[in-house]
Amino acid sequence: MNSDYDLFSKLGIELDRASINVGQRSGWKPKESYVTFCDAIGYNPEDQYTAYEEWGIERRLGSKGQGRLLRQFYFTKHPWQNFQEIEEVMEAELPDLDEPGRFDKAKTTIQEFGNERLILGDLGHCQWTKGWELRGMIPFMKDIHTNKKMAEAILDRLNDYYVDLADRLLDLGAEGLRFSEDWGNNKSMFIDPESWRRFFKPRYKKLFDRATRKGGWILFHSDGNITPIVGDLVEIGVDILNPVQPECMDQRKIKEEFGDRITIDTGISVQRTLPLGSVDDVEHEAKEALKDLAPGGGFVYGTSHYALYDVPVENVVALYDTCKKHGRYPISL
Repeated sequence: MNSDYDLFSKLGIELDRASINVGQRSGWKPKESYVTFCDAIGYNPEDQYTAYEEWGIERRLGSKGQGRLLRQFYFTKHPWQNFQEIEEVMEAELPDLDEPGRFDKAKTTIQEFGNERLILGDLGHCQWTKGWELRGMIPFMKDIHTNKKMAEAILDRLNDYYVDLADRLLDLGAEGLRFSEDWGNNKSMFIDPESWRRFFKPRYKKLFDRATRKGGWILFHSDGNITPIVGDLVEIGVDILNPVQPECMDQRKIKEEFGDRITIDTGISVQRTLPLGSVDDVEHEAKEALKDLAPGGGFVYGTSHYALYDVPVENVVALYDTCKKHGRYPISL
C-alpha cells in the first residue's frame, strides 16, 4: 500500500469528503527546524505555515509527556497583542491571497477528487480562534467586554479577509465551507451566549451565506459545550455540526431538537472510553450511539476527536468493527 487512502480503501472506510484551502506561496522552503517542529506536533508544515507563521503568530513545543509521541505547543507571540488603536488593526498586513501558488494544491485536489467526494473549502480558524491567536486570548476577551470597538475592528478585518477566501474556494469548485472554531471547554463556552450573538453570529452568517447562496454546505467544528448556541448555528445555516462531544453535550437532546435539520458528525469519547475503557465499553458506547442517534439519517460516527497515542489498538479495532457491523442503514440495533 502506497498511501493512507489505499489503507482506508482496503478497510472499507469511506472517504466522503476532501478539503481545499489556501496554500503557501510559490517558492516557499521550510527550514529543517520548522519541519521538525511540525512533525513533533503531528501537523503538515504547509498548513501550519499558512495558519500561523504567515500571520506572525509564533509557537514553541511544550513538554513531552512520558510515553507520548505527540507533543503540544504553546504560543510565544500574538502579533496584535499591543495594538492600542483601531488604525493599527486596519493597517496590519495580512497574507496576500494573490501571490502565485496560493491555490495550486486546491486545484489539484479538485481535479483528482472532484467527481467522487464532497469538496469543502476549509476556512479553519477565522473569527474567534484567529482573533485570539492574533490578539492573545485574555486581551481579546477583555476587548469583547471593555473595548468593543477594538473587538469589532478585529472581527471585521478578519471577516472581510475570509469572505474573500471563501469566494475564491467556492469559485474553484468547493461545494461547501468548513469552519473550525473552538468555542467551549468541557463545561461551558468561553464567552456568554449573548456576547456571542452580538459579535459573532452576524459575521458567521455573512460567511455562511457565501456558500448557501450557491447551494453549498456548511460544516462547523467546535470542541466543548456549545449547547446554548446550537440553535443559533442551525438558524444561520450550519448543515453539519462536529463533534458534539459526548463528554460535554447531551447528544440525544441535540438529536431530538435539531436532528431533522442538521447532520451530527460525532463519535466515541476520546477522553474516557477510547483511551481508558475496555473493548466491551467501546462496543457498548458505539452501539448505544448508533441506536439512539442514527435513526432518521443525518448521522456520522467515528471518534469525537483525534485518537491519541494512549489509546489501545484493540479499542480502535473494536470501534471500527462495531461501526462496520451495525452502522449501515437500516439500523437494526
